Amino acid sequence: MTKEQFIENYLDKYEREHPDERIDYEALREQADCAWYDNEVEHGTATEYGYTAEQEKVSKELRKGRAVNAYGKEVKRERKPNEDKREIIDTVAQNLFRVFGPNEEKVEGVEVTNPERQIDFLYRGVSYSITLTAHRPPKK
Repeated sequence: MTKEQFIENYLDKYEREHPDERIDYEALREQADCAWYDNEVEHGTATEYGYTAEQEKVSKELRKGRAVNAYGKEVKRERKPNEDKREIIDTVAQNLFRVFGPNEEKVEGVEVTNPERQIDFLYRGVSYSITLTAHRPPKK
């Protein structure tokens, strides 16, 4: 459906739904135009107001999560290491070498991918990962 067809259908529908109302066609046409663009954007169709590739790149960069203080200044947030998670991952990784299968198969290639989150290893030719999750305390 073209833009003009959409606008005409929008105006006709409005007239049918509001037969006793005095209609400002200029304002209604502008409203229909906005509705058409909203519909196009929702369906992922490019419009004449869309971003170029360079503008999209800049927009994506600006949308990244940034920490800003009360004065509008960007603040660098440092994440504290979770020593408990590091200890658990280290203990599990060390103890994986103690696992033996029924035919004396051993765990191979134990690799701590992320010291607070993940261990990867190979057992009987199959690659496995162990992921550690620390749950937040329940809300009161």
